[in-house]
Amino acid sequence: MNTIQLSQLLYNIDEVKYSLMLSILFPKKHTLHECLFWAYELYTSYHKEFLWNFITKLYYDFYYIKCISFERKIDEQYNKWKKEKRFEYIAKIVKILHKQIIDVTIFQYYYSEFIPIKNSKIVVKKLKENIPDTINYLKSLDIQHIKEIYSGLYRLNNKKDVCLFYTNQKHKWIIKLLTKFIKKPKKSIKENFNKQDELFINQLKCPASCIYKTLKEKRLYKINPLIGTFKLARFKNETDVVTIWNEAFGYIAEDVERYKSAYLYNWEFYANKTPYWKEIFNSYKVSFKKKEIKFPNDDLLEQFYDNYGYEPDEQNIETQMKSIQPIKPITINDCFNVYNTTLKETMNQITYCIN
Repeated sequence: MNTIQLSQLLYNIDEVKYSLMLSILFPKKHTLHECLFWAYELYTSYHKEFLWNFITKLYYDFYYIKCISFERKIDEQYNKWKKEKRFEYIAKIVKILHKQIIDVTIFQYYYSEFIPIKNSKIVVKKLKENIPDTINYLKSLDIQHIKEIYSGLYRLNNKKDVCLFYTNQKHKWIIKLLTKFIKKPKKSIKENFNKQDELFINQLKCPASCIYKTLKEKRLYKINPLIGTFKLARFKNETDVVTIWNEAFGYIAEDVERYKSAYLYNWEFYANKTPYWKEIFNSYKVSFKKKEIKFPNDDLLEQFYDNYGYEPDEQNIETQMKSIQPIKPITINDCFNVYNTTLKETMNQITYCIN
C-alpha cells in the first residue's frame, strides 16, 4: 500500500496490518485481544481475502518450518469461512499462531539483502549448501520449475496440495522446499476457542453508545510504534495544504503532514478507496472535488453525518494519538531486538506484502 487509506476506525490500513503482524508474532508483549482487535479492523475495513492471505503468509514465513501439519487447519478454516463468512474462523487461526513461538530462520533468509553468487544457475545438488543463494535462485524461477525441483527430490502429490486460495503460490512452494533443506524438529499445534474469546469478538462487533463517541469507545489500541521497521505510506513525507484557525490571523492555509491531514481534515477523502467506506459513500452518492466531499443534496449530507459523523478532529488527544502518533523509521533488527529476538542477517526496512 503506497498511499494512505483509512480503515473503519480511521487508522491507516498499512499500519493496522503491521500492528497485527507484530502482535501475533510476539505474544509476550501483546495480548490475544490486541491481535483480534487488529485482525477485526482489517477484516471489516479491507478485502477479507487479503486478511486470509496475510495471515497465511505469516504462517509460511514464521511457523511452517516447525508446524507443517497446521497448513491443513488453515485450509480447513478458510473453507468453512467461504461458506459462512464469519470472522470467528480466522480468529481461531490468529489465536493458535499467537500462542506459538516463532522461528525466524526462513524470514531472515527470504527478506534480507545479500549479494548472490555470480552463477545464473545452481546445480540441484548444491541447493542445500547456501540457503541465501538458493532463495535468490528459486525466486528467479517460475512456480512450475520450483515444483519440478521439489518433485525431483521429494515425493509430491498435487492432489493433497492445500491452501490453494493463497495468492502467492510461488512463495508457498519456495518455503516448502526450503523447509526440506533446513532441518528443524516438527510439532503439532492446538488451541481451543473459548467463551471469553467469543465475548470479546462480540464486543468488537457492538456499535458505540453514540456516533460521536465511536472513535473514543471503539479504538481500543494505539498503533504499534515499532511498525517503523516497515515502509509505511506516512514515510513518503507528503503534505496537504489545509485551512486551519490561527488566533492571530484567523483562517490560514498551511502545509500539514499527509498522515495527520488524512485523519484531522480530510478523512472522507482518504477513506473513500477502502472497501468498507467506498460501499457507504456509494450508497450516499458521494463524489469528491479535489479532497472535498460532495453530496447531491442536503438530505443525503445530513443522513450521512447522522450515521457516520465521527468528528475525528474533535476527539480528545488520547484518541487522536492512537493513529497519528509519531513513528520513527527503524531497521528490522532494531524492532526484533526490542522483542528479544535476534536476527543473524542485517535487515533494513521492508515492505511486507502478499505478492
